[in-house]
Amino acid sequence: MYLSMTWVFILSMSSILDMTGCLPDKHLLSWLKPNPINILTLNAPPYFDSDLPQKMVTNLGDTAFLKCKVINLRNRMVSWLKTDPLQIISSGLYTFIKDPRYSSEYMEEENTWVLRITKVEYEDSGMFDCQVNTDPLMTYTVSLKVVKKDYRQFLNDAPQYAADPSVKILGGYEHLVKVGSVLNLTCVVTTPTSYNQMTRWLHNDRIVTPKTGVSLLSENTPHTSVSCLIIHRVQHRDAGSYVCAAGDMGHDMAVVGIIEEVTPVKSFLTHHMLIPFIVLLSISSFIIVLGIISTVARNSEEVDSCSRRKTDV
Repeated sequence: MYLSMTWVFILSMSSILDMTGCLPDKHLLSWLKPNPINILTLNAPPYFDSDLPQKMVTNLGDTAFLKCKVINLRNRMVSWLKTDPLQIISSGLYTFIKDPRYSSEYMEEENTWVLRITKVEYEDSGMFDCQVNTDPLMTYTVSLKVVKKDYRQFLNDAPQYAADPSVKILGGYEHLVKVGSVLNLTCVVTTPTSYNQMTRWLHNDRIVTPKTGVSLLSENTPHTSVSCLIIHRVQHRDAGSYVCAAGDMGHDMAVVGIIEEVTPVKSFLTHHMLIPFIVLLSISSFIIVLGIISTVARNSEEVDSCSRRKTDV
């Protein structure tokens, strides 16, 4: 009678096993857990040890260890697969994937199958299935998230990391603008969280507001805010320091210098006057040369006449 009640209890406990082969810990009594002398588990179906973590977070460049422990495996095979995209990684200790960073290992002392991924990259993030070739298949899913070192905030479930907050005025620290031209200062605010604060511009420690000749434009996305300060016709009073203040995110500063626009001297000669001017200049030069030649000739004659007079005397 006692033996019959024992077998009925064992059968009722086996019905609690779900399709994945996991037996909830609250239903697994200590005397039914596998041990070297527990003969009740010899013919029990395989199941996964649910005490191992199923969500892993690993820093970029480190080594990830995905663990899967199967009780009562006996002669069945353990395989590792990646679900998206679907890719068979290993079967037993044999690795199919060509990537040498992946390897399958078995820790005999802990009775645990380990998928090792060295020098993890963002693309390694995803869902990995530890499968046992039962009918139907038993599956134990482990997720891997690769994050930036020492910064474990994510934007979403994709393999990406949150950017450091920053405030930057594009174009560098110093801006030189000609009088009368357009000044465009663009400030980009990047933050890992949603940015709901207003970006302000200050000119020489005074808040800039839109007015005639001055425009303020802005565009916001969930994690980036762009603000543009446009002065349509720059004057000398617009010189000085400009600060883009983004509240708690910080600020950035740029210095604007105003330079005079150099106006080229207009020539008094037009295109139509150029050819006559050249002709007139040539004629004048020719007349001047003739005058010089005639003067030299006249002086030579006077010298000759003086020489003859002296000879006659």
